[in-house]
Amino acid sequence: MQCNECSAEFEYYLGEKELYKKQGIPLPLNCSECRQKRRMVFRNERSLYYNKSFKSGKKIITIYSEGGPFKIIDQDEWWDDSFEAEIYGRDFDFSRPFFEQFKDLQLKVPRWARQHLNCENAEFTNNCANVKNSYLDFSCNDCDEIYYCMKVYGSNNCLDSMWLYDSQYCCECVQSHNCYNVHYSQLSEDCRDSYFLFDCSSCHDCILCAGIKNGQYMILNQKYSKENYEKQKDVFLKTLYADKKQLVVLLDQLKQKVVHKNVHNLSVENCTGDFVSNSKGVTNGFNIINCEDCVDAYNSSKLKNCYGAYCSDVGELCIDCDTNYDLYECTFCTYVVSCKNSHYCDQCFYIKNCFGCVGLKHREYMIFNKQYTKEEYDSLVPKIIEHMEKVGEWGLPFTATLSSFAYNETVAQDSYPLTKEQALSRGYRWYEPKEEAKYFGTIYEIPNNSEEIDKTICDKILTCEVTNKNYKIIPQEFDFYKKFNIPVPRRCPEQRYRDLLALQNPTKLNDVICADCQKFIKTTYPQGTSLKILCEECYLKQKY
Repeated sequence: MQCNECSAEFEYYLGEKELYKKQGIPLPLNCSECRQKRRMVFRNERSLYYNKSFKSGKKIITIYSEGGPFKIIDQDEWWDDSFEAEIYGRDFDFSRPFFEQFKDLQLKVPRWARQHLNCENAEFTNNCANVKNSYLDFSCNDCDEIYYCMKVYGSNNCLDSMWLYDSQYCCECVQSHNCYNVHYSQLSEDCRDSYFLFDCSSCHDCILCAGIKNGQYMILNQKYSKENYEKQKDVFLKTLYADKKQLVVLLDQLKQKVVHKNVHNLSVENCTGDFVSNSKGVTNGFNIINCEDCVDAYNSSKLKNCYGAYCSDVGELCIDCDTNYDLYECTFCTYVVSCKNSHYCDQCFYIKNCFGCVGLKHREYMIFNKQYTKEEYDSLVPKIIEHMEKVGEWGLPFTATLSSFAYNETVAQDSYPLTKEQALSRGYRWYEPKEEAKYFGTIYEIPNNSEEIDKTICDKILTCEVTNKNYKIIPQEFDFYKKFNIPVPRRCPEQRYRDLLALQNPTKLNDVICADCQKFIKTTYPQGTSLKILCEECYLKQKY
């Protein structure tokens, strides 16, 4: 098949044709990457704004910019019994396309300001659950006192980290597990009291190490006595304050010398993808936990027989759904929770047997937010599907024009960046950020010596060394840096996020040759990389 968007040749995965046929849905005409790009256009994780509630007029923090086309209400107002989205219900018009009518419904039904559940003293967060005393964190669960983090789980007192699990007192860590007082590290687990680690396990008191297991008192992969290590550590910390960039270069040089595993899967059976764990029969999965017989699944867990899932947790027999929890036999839904046998729904909770609905909660047998009996529903839905087939809409996911966000507000811009002109030409919206107020005061230069920095720095306006944007250090940050003798960052939070993204491979498998056994293997490292990529068998032989 040739993708009708990027023109790349692609093949359907095993079982894909059977599931689509079972659901009565035509096969997709786009390749996996283009399908994933479209799903990402529907997810805003990190763009927060001040806006006004459509219902009360109060000032609220929201993921929707002021002046946008949607009505916004606070999450508490949305859940209040006084708000019911069925008042916006309407008949289906067989003279108009489905998606055109659905867009009209989206513009009428108020949307909740942002997604957060059981969060305390964590107002500036989104897509978070059970997060306390935190600031500017996104898609994090079960955490306390985390700051500027993305996809951090079961962790406390961490800063500027991404894909971090069950860890404490960590800063600038990526894809790491069960770490304590570890900083500037990647792909490490069960480590503590260390800096600049890459692919290390069960290490402590190590600096600038890569590919080490059970290491102690090591620097640049060399063993030291405890006394010499402490002396070298003092020198290292001074260098860290004066020129962290030099240390980043040293770690990059180490990465070139060690072997790299082609993919990072754990306890899997018949799976392809990267960062897949405790799963079976997952094809083209990325950051997947506890899934079975799924295809094209990203950032998801506890799925079974799901195709085209993005940020989905707990689901079965679903097709092309994103940002959802607890679904069964749902297709083409976005931002829905605890739904069954529902299709083309947006921002709904606890619904069953609904079609083309927006903003519903605890409802059944609804079409375009209008109530029907079971008999009426079962009769009308096939007629709507027949109409959609004639128009050429049935089986197509939501189009770009139905996203609630501008392209540059979504995670799609992170992985597939577009210019404003490119985005608009492809039917996406574009957000023009307000011009930041210019700072005309004296530019504060961060001292290289930690002893010269005190808490008054929290009152200073700092300038990012990369973007020249202004930023501040919050008191919680400063206390962390002081406690662990870490330098105050010279980059703004947004640039630090970009730096973390740059450390990760794209979610796309490439064909390379194992540097040892010469067999073809799949990896997310790009073709032609200078790194030594090994298959799992060869990697384990070398490392253990």
